[in-house]
Amino acid sequence: MSRQNRRTESLETQQGVLTSYEEIEPVLSAAEARGRALVFEWTRSTAETIWTPTDIDLLELHHAMFESAFDWAGRTRVDARGPGGVVHVATHEIRIELRKLADDLHAWVAASWNDGELDLGTIAEHIADAHHRFQWIHPFQDTNGRTGRVIDHGLLWATFGLAGANPDESPIIEYFPDYASEDAYFEGLLEADLGRPDRLRDYYSERIEAAASAYG
Repeated sequence: MSRQNRRTESLETQQGVLTSYEEIEPVLSAAEARGRALVFEWTRSTAETIWTPTDIDLLELHHAMFESAFDWAGRTRVDARGPGGVVHVATHEIRIELRKLADDLHAWVAASWNDGELDLGTIAEHIADAHHRFQWIHPFQDTNGRTGRVIDHGLLWATFGLAGANPDESPIIEYFPDYASEDAYFEGLLEADLGRPDRLRDYYSERIEAAASAYG
């Protein structure tokens, strides 16, 4: 997958079609900021021993992030789309798969919690696996990558408790500090599609350790 094809080339928004990266990026960055503010609020839901987001949480997150840009914000796609053009999940199965992801994530976290294994490496593994599954489901018409990366922060902050007093004082994952990291992310997703999750897990371990170190 070439780097030029890793960027959204055009976005049809309620304000018109955006065709250049310079037009698109501010819209996506603003949505990401709204998303991080919302997922930080998930930390208030952690009164339970183990808390993980539901499928409803994920749809509400997407709506909050993108309602000013897309009339389909918060609604699952209605056509056959998938990462890299490969469709893994039919439209009528998207909500089912999102519920399975929510259930599986809760089970993964519970098992690690009970085994006393919630170190940074295990946390990174769970976030990597959840991120891959979300991208594999590809629930939305567009913006799945950006939404998935916001969800990562919700898991890091709320599910695993690595949050500060506000989003700006909490660990922020820098996904693409260089081309090597970008390659590791996208190629890791492709390998995970083939049942080989280690490269994506290693990528997340490196990026989350860097984020945690930056915030002490």
